[in-house]
Amino acid sequence: MTRIAFACLCFCAFAYPLPAASLVPNDFAAGLSLPEADGTGIHVFEVPAVVYEKAQRSDLTDVRVFNAAGEAVPHLVREVAERSEEIRQPIPFFPLPGKESRQPDDLSLRVALQADGKVLTVDAGAPNQSSPTSCYLLDTSRWKVAGPSALEFSWRSPATGLLTLSLMHSSDLVHWQPLVDRAVLAELSYQGSQVVARRIPLPHRALPYIRLDCVDCQAPLLLSEVVALAGQPVTGDPWQWTRLSAAQVTEEKGQRLITYHLGAKVGVSAVQLRLPKANSLLRAAIETRGSSNEAWRQVVRSDFYRLDLEGTPLINPVAACPPVSAAHWRIRVIADHAGLENNNSLPELELGWRRQEILFLGRGQAPYLLAFGSVKAATEAISSSPDNLMLATLRDTGTESHIRRIKPGPEVSLGGDQALQAPKLSMFASVSWQKIVLWLVLIAAVAMLAVMARKLLRELPTKTD
Repeated sequence: MTRIAFACLCFCAFAYPLPAASLVPNDFAAGLSLPEADGTGIHVFEVPAVVYEKAQRSDLTDVRVFNAAGEAVPHLVREVAERSEEIRQPIPFFPLPGKESRQPDDLSLRVALQADGKVLTVDAGAPNQSSPTSCYLLDTSRWKVAGPSALEFSWRSPATGLLTLSLMHSSDLVHWQPLVDRAVLAELSYQGSQVVARRIPLPHRALPYIRLDCVDCQAPLLLSEVVALAGQPVTGDPWQWTRLSAAQVTEEKGQRLITYHLGAKVGVSAVQLRLPKANSLLRAAIETRGSSNEAWRQVVRSDFYRLDLEGTPLINPVAACPPVSAAHWRIRVIADHAGLENNNSLPELELGWRRQEILFLGRGQAPYLLAFGSVKAATEAISSSPDNLMLATLRDTGTESHIRRIKPGPEVSLGGDQALQAPKLSMFASVSWQKIVLWLVLIAAVAMLAVMARKLLRELPTKTD
């Protein structure tokens, strides 16, 4: 039994892994200097696109922040918070006679107002029945903030297709000033594809009363709702973008396939196509795969368009998708109304991923350095360490407002491309010495058990009949 206990102790001693050697800046291909950081407080900066080009993991768990002594300091990677300050508020609107029967300067109205200027009723006389009702008075006096930055319209049939509108505004319903000379709203359908544009940005703060005139309406514009909007998302565009050019064009079962290659390790969650020609419409499926040995899988199927309507560009909204990290992308063209039969006018594929930022604790002497691009770091799993827990606690306890935002400096070369290559190991070097010793201990233990079993069998009395 003593021998067996000794063998078990040997097994535990050799099987327990030794701590891995600490990473140093030269284990990474490149870095970004952080000249504004110091050894006090918490700093945060948005991750530049160059980091994703060399990072080995899309979640950026292979980046480190070092101080002047080459020591890694606590850090964490998080998505930039998508906060929105947009305010939406429906506003009243009142039909007016058409522009053909009255000019804006001649507008004669009987308007009932409250003491605070809110419109109760509008009487513009009996409208001309032969003229479509496509003019409206919009009352924004109920708006509680500085003023709307855009108006969003909803309407009912029969007004469909393209609508060209003009807007004027007034503070007293007597004197009118131009607000928006020409704006285009759209509601188009063609072979199952749709183009919808319902929002008109306002160039500056509007006066309380706005008159809407439909310039080219062939049918009545029957508004069902007008919503005033103000404010913009604090973070603006929530995605970072990269634009890819077509690498290859093939045909498969009568469908055109356009392939692209993505070198950056990113988690793509938004897709857009930049069509080369105006007034183009394309229905397509976006497919991806991680390597050439894998099957293609669809992540997006949508209508993409680029229209030029009297100088007003209309582009389809961004197509969102579940986060996917893949090197190979392709477009499967389902319906081509963009003239893609000419290989010289292929669309560019734009891929977007959620903007991220790095939060780190200043510790030690400056200057600080963000290091990225390391096969060695990519193989090390970052667990929820006490340092990261501490940073999360500081964030959750109201310290967020005291975090100092900095800007990264220029890129610096560290270990170079060698850090991006896995080390070439021989057959024996590829097996760690801990595993070799473990197998030796196991073989010795089995041999010892065999010897003991043989000895016990010899000592047993022979059974006689």
